[in-house]
Amino acid sequence: MSQIRLLTEQDYEQSLRLSQYAFQYELTEEQKEIRKQRMDEEDIWGDFENGQLTAKLHVLPLHVVIHKQSFLMGGIAGVATWPEYRREGKVAELLKVALEEMRKKQQTISFLHPFQISFYRRFGWELFALYKKLTIEQKDLRFLPMAHGRMERVEKEALFQTIHPIYEEFSHRYNGMLQRTMRWWEQKILTKDTHAVVYVNQNNERRGYMLYQMKNRHMDVQEMVALDSEAKRALWNFICQHDSMADKVTIITAADDPLPYLLHNPRITQEIVPYFMARIVDMEKLLQQYPFKRIQEPLFFYIYDEYAPWNTGFYQLSNEGVKVFRKEQGKEACVHPPKRGLQLDINTAAALLLGYERPLAFYEMGKLGGRKEDVEKLEAILPYRTSFFMDFF
Repeated sequence: MSQIRLLTEQDYEQSLRLSQYAFQYELTEEQKEIRKQRMDEEDIWGDFENGQLTAKLHVLPLHVVIHKQSFLMGGIAGVATWPEYRREGKVAELLKVALEEMRKKQQTISFLHPFQISFYRRFGWELFALYKKLTIEQKDLRFLPMAHGRMERVEKEALFQTIHPIYEEFSHRYNGMLQRTMRWWEQKILTKDTHAVVYVNQNNERRGYMLYQMKNRHMDVQEMVALDSEAKRALWNFICQHDSMADKVTIITAADDPLPYLLHNPRITQEIVPYFMARIVDMEKLLQQYPFKRIQEPLFFYIYDEYAPWNTGFYQLSNEGVKVFRKEQGKEACVHPPKRGLQLDINTAAALLLGYERPLAFYEMGKLGGRKEDVEKLEAILPYRTSFFMDFF
């Protein structure tokens, strides 16, 4: 008989054994102890048969920024099943339980990095973030007009107070960016092989930073964050200073980063990579917190959500707030798609509210149903800010 429950400390060894097998890595005893300490901070849900762990997933309690506001987010990670128990619906059941528990904890939204996008789409997650990968050959490392500040190297112990304020200001320019804590910086961002530098302008203000690795004549830039054009030039010119050390430079950056346009040769390799997925856990609470522009007249839409049925219903948006009409046990309510208003699934709602695409684009794709006049109303009240995500879990 299968049982789903939270893992306890006694189950951690089983969890680590499954993770190492599923993701094909090996931990030392010291690394295992570090992992176990971090597991105390997570909700780990497991499926057990006869006391043996067959499948599991982790929920990380995190915060993200959406239109400059903080939202509680449940980060799904470490989803794994022993091969002999696959295709039995165990992950589906674990995801249902995780959604219910995230809702109880008021984590209105959930992110994950998919092993297969189509798999998680079935359960209501949808792409919300892309990144752009630039590949630049040594011959194209040509300087831009010089900035007048200076570059400073940053040691790990000074990372939070030096670089975090730059990241925090930058994170408010996008939807979905993680609110990093000091512990997150120390544990997740600066590994032993990563170098960190910061740009300080003439007014002694830190306006940009870069995290990178140098291996085998390859400069791998993992984060390049600039708050203004001067900082962007300074960071690029710092990269160019490595022209005798690097045959190739790769840069991970936002899809809307204008850096290629600024280069002497913009004909570099640019790859757009689908990255993280998002899911709305509690639609009503998210809409209540969401900073819509002034709503001139009420807007109606219908949401369908198979795996979190509390989200299914008819929503009315107005300047008075959010009203929801859903079917409740023993009561009748308007839960069928309305003849007026907009219709969309929970997947599209997440991508829409995080700024992955605008309403008219989803309407043209057939992902947003209803009259074009209502789509235009939604366009008018939805603030513009695109999405980006720089982290991994």
